[in-house]
Formats: sequence, C-alpha cells, structure tokens
Amino acid sequence: MGMEMALQQLDYREDPVDIPNPDRGPYRGRWQRTNTPFGVTPEVDHRVPVDENSARYHGATLVSDGVVGVVDGDDIEPTEFYGGENMAPRYAGGTNVWATPSIAFLGFDLCNFSSNAFLSRQAGLDFDREREANGGAVSAEMFAGRTGRTGPLTAYALDFIRELLQKVREGDGVALVKFSYDGNGFNYVEGEGEHLIYGPEPTYITPNNPSGVCDLPGYTDMNWIEYHISQLAPIFREYEDVIFCVKTGMLGPWGEQHTSPVAQDPAAYKYLLDAYLEAVPASRALLTHAGGFLAWYNATYGSNYSFFDIDSLPAPERGTPQARFGFFNDSYAAGGEDLSDNGSLSEGGFMLRVDGDPDGYDRYRILSWINRQNSVVQGEGGIGDNAFGRLPGAIVEAARLRTAALNMRHGDYSVWSRFTYNESSVCAPIYFPGSDTPAKAFFDPVYDGRNGLEYMRDRLGYRLVLRQAYADATVRADGGRLRFAGKLQNVGFGNIVNRKRVTAILRAQEGGALYEAQSGIDARDWQAAEDGDGRPDNTAGWRDFGFEIELSAFGSPPPGAYDILLKINDPKEQSANRRCVRFANRGIWDAALGANTVGAVTVTG
Repeated sequence: MGMEMALQQLDYREDPVDIPNPDRGPYRGRWQRTNTPFGVTPEVDHRVPVDENSARYHGATLVSDGVVGVVDGDDIEPTEFYGGENMAPRYAGGTNVWATPSIAFLGFDLCNFSSNAFLSRQAGLDFDREREANGGAVSAEMFAGRTGRTGPLTAYALDFIRELLQKVREGDGVALVKFSYDGNGFNYVEGEGEHLIYGPEPTYITPNNPSGVCDLPGYTDMNWIEYHISQLAPIFREYEDVIFCVKTGMLGPWGEQHTSPVAQDPAAYKYLLDAYLEAVPASRALLTHAGGFLAWYNATYGSNYSFFDIDSLPAPERGTPQARFGFFNDSYAAGGEDLSDNGSLSEGGFMLRVDGDPDGYDRYRILSWINRQNSVVQGEGGIGDNAFGRLPGAIVEAARLRTAALNMRHGDYSVWSRFTYNESSVCAPIYFPGSDTPAKAFFDPVYDGRNGLEYMRDRLGYRLVLRQAYADATVRADGGRLRFAGKLQNVGFGNIVNRKRVTAILRAQEGGALYEAQSGIDARDWQAAEDGDGRPDNTAGWRDFGFEIELSAFGSPPPGAYDILLKINDPKEQSANRRCVRFANRGIWDAALGANTVGAVTVTG
C-alpha cells in the first residue's frame, strides 16, 4: 500500500466521569440489618423456593424515599455510596458520590435444600438455646421444622434461578453469582457472644443429616454439594453471556467459606472447586479465598504450598485451571499481621498451618499471589480504618490487588469521599505495617481537586483511554485493505478478565449504513501498568493494538466517507448494544451502537 496512516482527529484525554462498563465497578449489595419475614439479617440473598408454596424473599432495597421494597434480579440503578450511617428503613448514602452499577449481585440461598440450614433467625436461636440447655447434646428432633431438607434442587427452583438471570440479561448489567446454604447467616450468631450455631452444608454429618452422599441412582459417586452444582451447570452455560463471575460460596455462613467444620476442611475445596471448574464455562472466573485455592492446588498437583510460600507460586498461564481463580475479600482493606485480622486475606490459613508455626500468615505474600493471578478481585466493602483502607494507602492496596468490584452499600465510604485528591495528599508517604520503606501512590492530575471516592470509583477494574489512533485516509473498494493502529492506556486497578469480541464497524457518514468485520484484537492484552502508574504521560503504560482487514470482509461497502468504530462486548452477547465496553475519552462513545469512534476513512472507487 505504501501510504502512511493519518492521525485521527479525536480527543485523547480522559473524561473523569462514572462509566458503568461490564465486569467492573461498584455493585449494590445489601446495606443494613433489616427486618425480614425470616428475622433480622444484614445479608439478604434470594431464597430459592422448592415449589409454588414456598416462602419467597428477594431481599431489601430502597425503591423510593423511605420505602423498602424487594430486589428482583436486575439491581441496576444510580446509587449513592454508603457513608456508614444506618438510616433503616430508609437508605441514605451520605457521601454525595453516585455511580450507576454495571453488576447485579445475585446471591442465591439454598437453605431449603439442606437439612442443616436454618430457615429463619429464630429457628437458629431456638436450636442454639435448646442445645445449650441439653448440655451440648443434639438430636434429630431438635431440627424438626427448623431446617430445610437435603435433596435435589427441584425444577421449580431451577426455573426461579433462570428467571432472575433473565432479568439481568434484559437489563444493562452483568451478574455476580453466588450460591450458599446459609445466604442470610441464620446458622451464625453475630454481635455479643458471636459464634457458629451449626454448619449449614448438606455434606455435614449430623443427627438430622446422617449422610452427605447423594442417594439418587446414577449419582452416588457425588456428594450433595457436587450434585447441586451439577444441576446448576446448564444454567451457567445458558447465561454465560451475562455472568460476570461465580463466587464459589457453598461453605459456611453466608457462603463466605469460613467458620463451619466443612469450610475448614482442605478436602472440601478439592471437590467444591473441581465441581465448579466442570460446571461453569471456562470463560468465567471462580472466586475463593487464598486458603481454598491452595488446598485445591495442593490436592490437584501434589504440592505442599502454604501461606509461607504462596508468593512463590508461578503466575498461571492463560487457559489453565488455576488461571480461572479470582479472589473475594469479604472485609475489604482489613489489615494486620495475624490470622485474626477479620478479613478474607487470611481466611483458610488455619487449615494450612505449618507444624511449629503460630500462624504462617504474611499479608504481603498473599497480595503478591493475588496480583500475579491477574483475575477478578471482589470486595464486600468495610474499608478498614488503617493504612490499607485510608487514602492514599488504599490506592496502592487496590493496585496490588487489582480490585475490580466493591459493594457500594457496605462499609463507610466517607473515609474516601472526605479525602481531597490533590498532589500533596496523594503523594504523602504511606507507612504500611511491617514495612520499613514508605510507599507512595501516583498522583493523576486528571482528578486534581476532586475527592478520593470519585477517583477510586472510576479506577475499579479496568478503565480504557484511547491515547493515539491512526488509520488509512483512503481505501480502494476493489481489493483494498483497511489499516488501523492505536494505543490504549488502561488506567484502572485491574484488567479485562473475561474475553471480549472486538468488532470493527464502518458507518456511512451519509445515510448511516453499517458494515462490520471481526478485528481479531484480544482486549485482555490491554493491561494496566504493573506499578499502578496510570498517569497520562506514562507512555510505557500505553498498549499497542490494531488491525488490517480486507474491505471485502466488511461486506464490500460502496465508495463514500465512513466513521470507524470499535464495538467491544462478550462473544455470546445477545443484544445489539448492551454490555459494551466504553472508552473513557470525551466525545467518542456512540450509545446507540454501543461502540467507540476511533477514526474515519474514505472508500474510493
């Protein structure tokens, strides 16, 4: 061809606004202890019914000022970040910082399908008192009428799950999916005298649940957790296009994989995570904690890693089973140097202790492993009042973790909203516990004068800024090839984890006719800078991308002037313009097409 490509006349600056891209950002988790038909609970998952006669509950949320309604699937609406003050039954953010979530939190409570799972807060408390009065002894009669019943998920239950995922598909978001047997924490006593009442899993052997083995003909080689996951497999495949990731849950109260005997058994993570690897499409990440991952990894590969040397695990190769695992942090930015730091960084460590060592936990080794996994990191919120949770340390923490999603209605986000984002405050030395050398965050002048929460909101997960774009000025209609070359900077804390289809579009400037071709670009290669430097002048963090496509691949567009656009979405997306990735530049997003304008070309005869 011989001709040089032309620099496109676009705005290459970042627009510092909320952009609800798929697979990243804040999500609307439950926000308060609220009274439900089943008792007061701070965490309200969707109760999966057995049949049409089962009591349903979808969780509490604000539907209008002072009115609490239900969450019914697509929980996507502009919301103010929570400032830590519970105004129940009225939700009041209190931070004056808003976001439109792109993630619907779909927690499914399978309590009806485990003989160990209490069906209400009062049922658990009554059992607890009766056991104490009985000197700690337990009988099957004590469970009567208080728990679910171990057995297969019914067709009615599976259709219920499908209905909620379909609501997500019909909306604009993606689903963060979790299944557990105690989604509302009724098997646990919080507050004064906090303790586990009973393990909720159907694999926990009790007088009311004498066997954890599935007794259905043809499936007796599975336990009940494995069988339930196998029942969910068709749903995972059917709704792959709108599932962001799957929190492997299942074990312990709230499905947070702690406290219960099963959740503290390394063998449980082998069968649990293997079952999810089989059931969930390989395109989707699976979330667990570090201890659960190590228990699975050691059993799978015959190794003996612990929290002592987790940081020596090699970075997983894309496409391997171990590369599929991300991390959930249910007390985000909790920090300490011992196993009781009340955060998920340390969970699972007790079951992997090395003989003679009091704990074996080193926070920074865990961070190093999570960073190399380069996968989804989801946080419950909490925002610890420490160097890891307060700004500017929280910037460094999030970049190390590659934090992708945070519950915007859990914790006290005023810790960040009260922080003035300027060079002197951001660049102040950070003294992390156990480190002799102060850390330092990078100051991004794009957010100068804003507050810290706005910056953190926009940096969750990936955030893509087009920095350069070159394209052929003209292309011959007969046998021509369209060349495009650009540079993108990912200024987010994380990266694109789920594969995306990148479609090149030619749109006629007269008449608007559209012509499409696949670009062959892999958006997962648009990696954030390893050191967290997302400043616009950090050209080392700009990533090359481009294409060279035969014009005939577009369907032979006739001579004329065309805009060049890129549509970035899931390969299995079923809608025309939902869940498309938007660049953070000004003036290039076309909402009707769900595409980014990256240039222009003239097709000649």
